[in-house]
Parts: sequence; C-alpha cells; structure tokens
Amino acid sequence: MTNKFKNKKGFTLVEMLIAISLFIVVTFFSIGSLLSIFDASKRARDSKTVVDNLNFAIEDMTRVVRFGGSHYCGISSSQTATQDCSGGGSSLSVTFEGNRIIYRWNGSINDPIQRSDNGGAYKNITSPETKIEHLKFYVMGSSDSDTQQSYVFVVIKGYVGNKPTAQSKFSIQTLMSQRNLDTNI
Repeated sequence: MTNKFKNKKGFTLVEMLIAISLFIVVTFFSIGSLLSIFDASKRARDSKTVVDNLNFAIEDMTRVVRFGGSHYCGISSSQTATQDCSGGGSSLSVTFEGNRIIYRWNGSINDPIQRSDNGGAYKNITSPETKIEHLKFYVMGSSDSDTQQSYVFVVIKGYVGNKPTAQSKFSIQTLMSQRNLDTNI
C-alpha cells in the first residue's frame, strides 16, 4: 500500500508557524518606523509654523524699531519718552508713525508675545503653539541726545511641541537698529 500523503506538496505546521512569526516581527518593526516618520513629519511642520510665526513677529518689531523713534525699555505711553536698559526688560515701547507701539511678554510659558497700538488692547503676535520661555529687550543709545542711532537687541528662547520627546527648541538673538536719528522723526 502506498502512502497517499507522501506525494502531496505543501508546508508543515512548523514551517507555517515560523513564516507567520517572521511576518509579524517584520510588520511590527515596519509600523514602528512609519509612526516615527509621521512623528518626525509633524515636528517638522510644527517647527516650520513656529519659524514662520516668529519671523513675522520679529519682522514687525524690526520695521517698528528701524523706522520708529523714542525707544523705551519698558511700557511708556509718552510719545517722546526714552530709556536704555542694559539689563534687559520684558517690554519695549517705540513711537512709530505717530503711534506708541508696545511689545510685551508677561513671563509665563503659555503667554504669547503681544503688541499694543496707542494704549489699545494687546493682540497676540505669536501663535499658541509657540511656547516662549525667555524674552528680553535690550535698548541702547536711545538717551544719547541723538548723537547715535538707537538699537534694540532681542533674545527669545522657547520651544514648540507638547510632549518633551517631541519638542523642538529654538533660540533667537537679533539686533535691530534705528534707521534715522530721533530728531528726524
């Protein structure tokens, strides 16, 4: 009598278990890699949003400082008040096109950088995703009897992202100088 099963082709149970196990391991690592790629993509998008947002805020400040006058380290509603501060302050007042523009940060990570025009309501100029940890304005040359141009040095540090493992940190330092002397404004 011949064995009917001897001529049949196929996989044994052990071969099937090994194949399925290998498939599961490869799938597991592939899914992990895909999740890492999606996470990296989200961090890159968030970082781009923050960079664009901070670029807009700094460009706005630069334009006001460059073409404005009566730079004041702190909050002042006076159109002509000037004040230097080598120790830095969390707010800056500048007269620009007949308006007193004030930039400030209240000192908390959840607080955005804000702008006020002529003592009006403060408006956020950075997005809620941008977490500011440190902001200082250093004003120099504003009180020198118009013998030199005023300049403002700004230091901003912070991050984007809610989870500590997914945060992208940034540190920005920029120098903004007045284009004209205060007497020409």
